[in-house]
Amino acid sequence: MPFDPVETWRTMQVKVWPEEYFLVDLPFEHADLAFAALKETEARYCAVTRDQFGFSLVIDSETWARLGIGNKERVHFGPLKVLSTDSELPFDVPGFIRTAIEPVNARGLKAAPICGLRSDHFFTGANTIDEVVEIFRSFAAEVRYD
Repeated sequence: MPFDPVETWRTMQVKVWPEEYFLVDLPFEHADLAFAALKETEARYCAVTRDQFGFSLVIDSETWARLGIGNKERVHFGPLKVLSTDSELPFDVPGFIRTAIEPVNARGLKAAPICGLRSDHFFTGANTIDEVVEIFRSFAAEVRYD
């Protein structure tokens, strides 16, 4: 039987990663940079998605600059901050992401999700992180800056 998303959020701890990040669009011919980003970052969070358009990276600003990704990307957005669930997440929770995104979007803010098996992640503008944290605090058990 599925878990209730509201009740699940009431048990969730959320952390805000200290680094600033960029969401980057890389074409297929720069796969080496996408893999280098995963391998070489020293930040606590990094995500690479490959789809029909190329690679999307959520990469910390230090690694982005050090690898020269800005010279190869098509576009980037940022700076961003990343929030991650820091509690064991049951897999069978329909509506879990929606429960977090709806109140953020209702305030005219953005928090885009990236799902993991054990943890979910949300990235949002660095300039709105405090507002997004306050919204998350209204439904999560705890939100802390790491």
